[in-house]
Amino acid sequence: MGRTVVATQARGRWAVVLAVVVLLCAVPVVLQLRPALAAEVDPAALTARIAASRSRPYQGFAQSSGLLPLPSLPNLEQVTALVSTTIQMRTWYAARDSWRVDVIDGGSERDVYQTPDAQYVWDYGANQLTRIVGEQPVRLPRAADLTPPELVRSLLSVAAGERFEALPGRRVAGIDAAGLRIVPATADTTVDHIDIWADPDSGLPVQAEVTARGGQRPVFVTRFLELHLSTPDAGVLTPPIPDRAGIGYTQTNAPDILSAINRRRWGRLPDQLAGLPRRDAFARVTAVGVYGTGLAQFIVISLPGRFGAQAYQQASRYGVEVTMPPSGVTLNGTAVTIVPGEAALISTGLLSVLVVRGQQTYLVAGLVQPALLQRVAGDLAVAAA
Repeated sequence: MGRTVVATQARGRWAVVLAVVVLLCAVPVVLQLRPALAAEVDPAALTARIAASRSRPYQGFAQSSGLLPLPSLPNLEQVTALVSTTIQMRTWYAARDSWRVDVIDGGSERDVYQTPDAQYVWDYGANQLTRIVGEQPVRLPRAADLTPPELVRSLLSVAAGERFEALPGRRVAGIDAAGLRIVPATADTTVDHIDIWADPDSGLPVQAEVTARGGQRPVFVTRFLELHLSTPDAGVLTPPIPDRAGIGYTQTNAPDILSAINRRRWGRLPDQLAGLPRRDAFARVTAVGVYGTGLAQFIVISLPGRFGAQAYQQASRYGVEVTMPPSGVTLNGTAVTIVPGEAALISTGLLSVLVVRGQQTYLVAGLVQPALLQRVAGDLAVAAA
């Protein structure tokens, strides 16, 4: 049967409707792709504005994407996922002691609330609210550290001495953002450059891209997909009420890792590694040290018995063994040949992790070249013997 006039007219109307829908859907994309109008900002001025932006309230939706081939290590699956998968985050920020970040993963959700008196973790799937009391000077990385403002400020805090260059503006989440590039001053780091975009007026970072040396595209990106430079409602920053029917509630103290390290006295680190002097990472804690400068810094931790054994087991399983020849040293005026222990290295192209095991076990990590850590392994082998 032939197509009727009514059917033809109906198809025509639907074609018009679909065309309008397509055009409307394309508007946000076109707005994002149009040239940014932000004027080029002097790198020093933009860096200063970024540093001062911590008091700037905001709320939005952010996404981080990592391409690092880091294995899912036992007990650290959530940490390794931060740099090897895509994380969706909705965030509200009013002040340093008043913010919230929700991590959304399919049908699950895990929220972190920071209030002036404590921190709360709300696990939607388990229907459980946990109150964490006390300071956390040392803790594992979490998704909230990957929002553009937090990550950029962390990167800038260690990038002193690197070269800063202006970048063309880019439109990010509706903001004509000014650009900034960080170029390492040394070849010891695995980082080729870091590109940052921020609101030129408030300095609030809106996007960051980390590109590894020799790479053609960023291996880690964090950016806002939606952003409002406004103060979030107080109700959004209030954790769920624990006495509500069905909501579980627990309270725990923040683990005092530094005191535990001090009490165990796991060993003082060498004053130098690969010719680089040690800086204590924390006051009166000799088992944790930082070596190097700028983005080529690496951290070294002296691990106790079974923790050291587990760390080496995982590093040797997922990494490669580092060959270390015997070393000749002088102890109390006597020449001694030290036969090194074992060492294993995991290299992702950006993050490098080394574990050296002898009488003492050392864990080393940083955005540094494997060749540098091989020299570090030789020095630590002598210290661990």
